[in-house]
Amino acid sequence: MRRIFFQTEKGALLDQALAGLEQGSSYGLCGGRGACGKCRVRFLSGAPLPSSADRRFFTPGELREGYRLACTARPASDCEVELCFAGEPTAKILTVSGNGTDCLLTDEMNRKGSPAGCEQQAAGGQFCAVDLGTTTVVMQLRDRRTGNILYTYAFQNPQRAYGIDVLARISAAQSGRAEQMQRAVLEELEKGLGHMSEAGSPDEVIVAGNTTMEHLLLGYPVDTLGKAPFQPFHTGRSEFTIRGCPAVFLPGISAFVGADIVSGLYALGMAEREELTLFIDLGTNGEMAVGNRTGILCTATAAGSAFEGSVCFGVLGTDMTALAFDLLKEGIMDETGLLEEPWFTEGYRTGSGGEILIRQQDIRNLQMAKAAVCAGVSILLDRVDGWHRLSAVYLAGGFGYDLDVAKAVDIGLVPERLQNLCTPVGNTSLAGGVRWGWERQRDVMPGQPARRDEALSQIVNLCTSLNLAEQPEFEARYIGAMAFKRM
Repeated sequence: MRRIFFQTEKGALLDQALAGLEQGSSYGLCGGRGACGKCRVRFLSGAPLPSSADRRFFTPGELREGYRLACTARPASDCEVELCFAGEPTAKILTVSGNGTDCLLTDEMNRKGSPAGCEQQAAGGQFCAVDLGTTTVVMQLRDRRTGNILYTYAFQNPQRAYGIDVLARISAAQSGRAEQMQRAVLEELEKGLGHMSEAGSPDEVIVAGNTTMEHLLLGYPVDTLGKAPFQPFHTGRSEFTIRGCPAVFLPGISAFVGADIVSGLYALGMAEREELTLFIDLGTNGEMAVGNRTGILCTATAAGSAFEGSVCFGVLGTDMTALAFDLLKEGIMDETGLLEEPWFTEGYRTGSGGEILIRQQDIRNLQMAKAAVCAGVSILLDRVDGWHRLSAVYLAGGFGYDLDVAKAVDIGLVPERLQNLCTPVGNTSLAGGVRWGWERQRDVMPGQPARRDEALSQIVNLCTSLNLAEQPEFEARYIGAMAFKRM
């Protein structure tokens, strides 16, 4: 650990003094809001009084030892600090489509095949599908005729240096860093295409991501994204270029339900089915959709890092769900989410060497996120009278792929009535891009309608976005789902 002596102006934020250091550009992930806990320092002298954020992230013992967050610390005099920046765990990047969507795409390719006369045009053609996530990004080079994977390039979204969630990044963009954020992710995408040249050269790049990721990538203004009534600048399909290659960003629906969800619905063929299905994608946001070919009702709720893992303590979201189940079973935590002493005061240590410290606030974060998701699912199913008509529940994303559904039911994340209907389907945002790329071969034939354009337009037109905060029953449902018990 590195020790530094600072001469600061009284009341100035410590992170401003750190800004000139090499580490200063990326030691936090929340845009200086005291929300991620990553910018830890220990005052060896001149420690300021703890902030409310400090009290959330440090135990009383650590506070007495001088631990503080640099982004909220205001030294009153010259001080000496030890830099203890929390290392960010490597997030799992899901590059597979899981048990459902790969089979769906493969079956459709085999069943329909290439249109007559299309094989020669498609032979050798390649495309690149991209899942531009808030946390992670996956690029996949595919053969257009067979759908085979030729190359996969995955990385953590470099925009995380400007904030872990979309609100922090919107704030960073509004403060004059929009071009930096755009350049950071574009450079990484260009690097990915460069690596892919070993296996081939795509003639098209298909990108799906949430609405904020779209705006930041394409340079759209974000001023209306982060405040009511949350109006995006653009939600339609956008065309641009990456490294000279034609690219398209698939369409979204609203500020909260973006192209990643439309892409997932497209991959699963939800708008083409008679039976009613439920789609749940839990990540930085929790997006849900229920419907069939007659209509789709969708919504979203903020989840923070509860389902993607704590950036401070290295706990993956699925592990946090299992941990909550274990704490409940062992009597360390009660149904209200309250940790017993001494764990309430000092936190609960886990991991092979006890290196991971779970605090009461981490439990509360999971509790609030799971209550919002459970309430959202119940409202959607009530709206369409779907409890008894539902044929399948698709769990998308890395969280759904690794989730122990039985434990999720026991802590009240997934309603008990849905347990036997759940199927993990992996990275559906990526899978939708794959389907879009493969179906291009049908669009190049004279006299053939643009199938993929029509399919996405159908989804967008069928979808109705529901704002949970405006639903009169949401508050009661949310409070009712706060307990860690079967729902």
